[in-house]
Amino acid sequence: MRNLSTISTLHYVYGALICITAIGLGFVLFAVGGMMNSDMMQQELDAPPEIVGHLMQSIGSAAAFGILAFGIFVMLSGYWISKGRNRSGSIIIAALCCLSIPFGTALGIFTLITLSNDEVKQYYSGVVPV
Repeated sequence: MRNLSTISTLHYVYGALICITAIGLGFVLFAVGGMMNSDMMQQELDAPPEIVGHLMQSIGSAAAFGILAFGIFVMLSGYWISKGRNRSGSIIIAALCCLSIPFGTALGIFTLITLSNDEVKQYYSGVVPV
């Protein structure tokens, strides 16, 4: 039971780091795509076609939004854990965190082990008081 507050805090921190990374990645890919489409780059003889820059911006934006959404869901899982709600949602997020080596894997395994505890299951069902 005492591990729930620690896991909740770790979810908040890890989710915030994911969001910061997504914003940075999106900015870099969008800037590189914009640079590819700039007049200075297009004057070169071996410049890539303009569509490549637009594609880079589109893929970068989509990837950034996807990663940002995942970070928000990780923080939302931290909120659920702190309030003792939506155990199955937190388990799904923890399983997805396991794909992110090494920190996400550690957090995901720690979360899955803790949420599988019988005392925690009773807490989520409302049998055990806080």
